[in-house]
Amino acid sequence: MDKLKPLTDSHGRNITYLRVSITDRCNLRCVYCMPESGVNLLNHDEIISYEDILRFVSVLANHGVNKVRITGGEPLVRRGVVGFIERLSKIEGISDISMTTNGVLLDKFVLGLYDAGLKRINISLDSLREDRFHRITRFGGLQSVFNGIKLAGKIGYNPIKINTVLIKGINDDEIESFVNFAREFDLNLRFIEYMPVGGNITETIMSKEIEEKIRSIFSDFSLIAGSQNNNDNAYENPVSKDFGFKDSNAIIGFISPLSEHFCGDCNRLRLTASGSLRLCLFYDNEYNIREILGERDDEVVFEKVSDIIQLKQYKHNFNEKAKKPGFLSWANNFMNEIGG
Repeated sequence: MDKLKPLTDSHGRNITYLRVSITDRCNLRCVYCMPESGVNLLNHDEIISYEDILRFVSVLANHGVNKVRITGGEPLVRRGVVGFIERLSKIEGISDISMTTNGVLLDKFVLGLYDAGLKRINISLDSLREDRFHRITRFGGLQSVFNGIKLAGKIGYNPIKINTVLIKGINDDEIESFVNFAREFDLNLRFIEYMPVGGNITETIMSKEIEEKIRSIFSDFSLIAGSQNNNDNAYENPVSKDFGFKDSNAIIGFISPLSEHFCGDCNRLRLTASGSLRLCLFYDNEYNIREILGERDDEVVFEKVSDIIQLKQYKHNFNEKAKKPGFLSWANNFMNEIGG
């Protein structure tokens, strides 16, 4: 296969990043992801196999995809995840493997995953208080998350990223606590603007508001040289606008899909737990990769995927979609399967 031929969309963007949801199951019921009663889950035979994922990644790796993020649902609830990560890490061309987890089971898997080849991890954490953690996730387990974070730091994960969604009236008074938590454990904390699509909350706290709050408390809080909106060409991750401190190794980042959308630099694809390729989180079109993988020739698989990539939109249609009737329940139908 021609390794020099990149996977490029019709807007000239090279696709180098694949997010893979390996399960639609989750051990939590976060208010912005699922209804309390849960959702209709896929049957076992409807979930894409590890073998199909590995082949798909291998095909794309021959054409420039070098970064893979494993998501869910909650990826740590799927059996065999450690062995899967080990096989994934051996694919030539894949240089960056990460995982997004809610952290509840992390302390049980963190060492095995590291030995298997996972060196970076993202932990979704929206409160440092047990009562609020329970309210947001509808379950407990905050101490297990803390244990997993601390153990990951001791083992050598770098970076350890904490993904935090602030929700007005629920956890927006914890900004200072989260920053101090990141400073104490040298974490990369990213505040992510909440997209009000879950049907439970409708108000979003914009990144600028959070940034100003932190700046009012920490006088040495400043933009890291080369970060987004400072010098995009020099920065490896244009999605996050990152800040730091003179007296700490902690990084505070802002991911702003609403106030400062980064669609123009989008280099990602999403593979759902059912084996469908999704070109954008906010477009409903999906393409059956399991069917395409029925082709024996990897080059034929690549060409078919490449044709699909040409349909990738230049930017998301969130504002338009939000106006449609029934939109507020839209995300609950698939966020657990696609991984965000």
